[in-house]
Amino acid sequence: MTDSDIEYIYYDHENQKGDMYTPMRMLAILALMGTLALSGCVQSAALTVTLNTPTGGSTVSTTTPTLAWSSSGTADYYRLQIAADSNFQNIIIDSTNLREPSYTVHSGDLSSNQSYYWRVSAYSGNQTTGWSSGWSFRIQGQAPAGASISVLASVDGLPWSGDVSFSITGPHADYGSSAPTSFTDLTAGTYTVTYSSGGPEGATLGSISPSPTQTLSGGGSMSFTLNFHKQAKGAIAVNALVDGIPWSGNLDYSILGPYQDANSYVPGNFSDLPSGTYTLTYNHGGPSDAVLMSITPSPTQTLSRGGVVNFTLNFHRSPRGVIAVEATLDGAPWSGLVNYTITGPRTDSNNSVPANFSNIPSGTYTLSYNSGGPAGATLVNIAPSPVQNMDGGSIYFTLNFHRQARYGAIEVHATTGGQAVLGHVSFVLSGPATVSGTAPARYNNMPAGTYTLSVTGGQPIGVRFEGISPSPTQNLDPGGRLVFDIAYGGVVAPPGPPMPGPILK
Repeated sequence: MTDSDIEYIYYDHENQKGDMYTPMRMLAILALMGTLALSGCVQSAALTVTLNTPTGGSTVSTTTPTLAWSSSGTADYYRLQIAADSNFQNIIIDSTNLREPSYTVHSGDLSSNQSYYWRVSAYSGNQTTGWSSGWSFRIQGQAPAGASISVLASVDGLPWSGDVSFSITGPHADYGSSAPTSFTDLTAGTYTVTYSSGGPEGATLGSISPSPTQTLSGGGSMSFTLNFHKQAKGAIAVNALVDGIPWSGNLDYSILGPYQDANSYVPGNFSDLPSGTYTLTYNHGGPSDAVLMSITPSPTQTLSRGGVVNFTLNFHRSPRGVIAVEATLDGAPWSGLVNYTITGPRTDSNNSVPANFSNIPSGTYTLSYNSGGPAGATLVNIAPSPVQNMDGGSIYFTLNFHRQARYGAIEVHATTGGQAVLGHVSFVLSGPATVSGTAPARYNNMPAGTYTLSVTGGQPIGVRFEGISPSPTQNLDPGGRLVFDIAYGGVVAPPGPPMPGPILK
């Protein structure tokens, strides 16, 4: 029954009974509506639950938080669930028949440094809300009182205090601008101290002891010590020699290490340098017509505190010589286009032979063949060696080419008892080229490759076939010669007279 039906009944009674019965009719109608509501014919508003605190994704500082919610109407009781997962498969707390819209977690039910999910449903008579949306919260780590970290500093092993910038990262993150500094009431866990800047004037940080990363136990304490060291300044001297005699002039070089610099003149001096390992690199320049042979005592050296390091660039002004490049083809001199490169104290290249390179500084030279040479020929070697040493005078590089023949010759013989058999034995020679004939025979300009000889007829009378030597199948090399020998031997007895036939009567 709907409200319009009730309204119709009201007006219908009005029309029938008149105004004197109106109060009685109203009481009857109200009683009827109450009955209909109890029977479910009149629908009430849907009951809903809204989560309030802790808000979704928030962090709480206690393992016994109070969870609160509200409903859109009066509920008979509530049901609360707390789980370790968002799907509520791992239920930690499942509390029913809660009369109030709040719940305080009992001590020991939840743990620090954990995330949890919670939801609530409400019940009123025969009506239930179903589960609310699930919210999450996290309980932050709890550290026993008194956990602390101290950051100290020392210079050359002695305690030091003053301005120094550093940071602490871990369960608790913080910064410091002086030492010593203490941080208290910290959460247990692993902490790292990182130096940023500052410290004793003229000193550098050598280490953080006992380690830049340490683990703080609950209720415990630990310290980090920034160990600074005031380094005495050192110096680097750069000199040059040519053929063992001191030399000064334009020479470009670089110094790499804790301090970096460059210069274009020797001798050079660099002072007020921090200790450490330094490397001197030669770039270019130096005595004319001279070659850098070495940097002594080593191009990389270690500068100690307050010490001095000397780098000496040793040049050698060597006598000049000549490099000649020639070529041969099958042992005979050859000239033409061929590309090659010469590397050594002087590097050069060319596209033809013969060629001469003069005014060449002494040293070790290597000739590398690139391309070209006589058509159809290959480079066999570079004589006397592709790497040669020159100390004045002349050295020769000879590129030796060889043009390989593409054809060869094949001979076929037939013998019996070591004597030649003429014009009777026929054969077929098959391979890159196929020919047939009778022994003896010779074939010139046969393409290189593998050939097989087969006897097709003409065996001499009275002897037997013994084989083909050295083999019926042989390989012909370019420019080579093969011999096939068809050998016969032994004596075969001639057939006797016919046997007489049977006598016929």
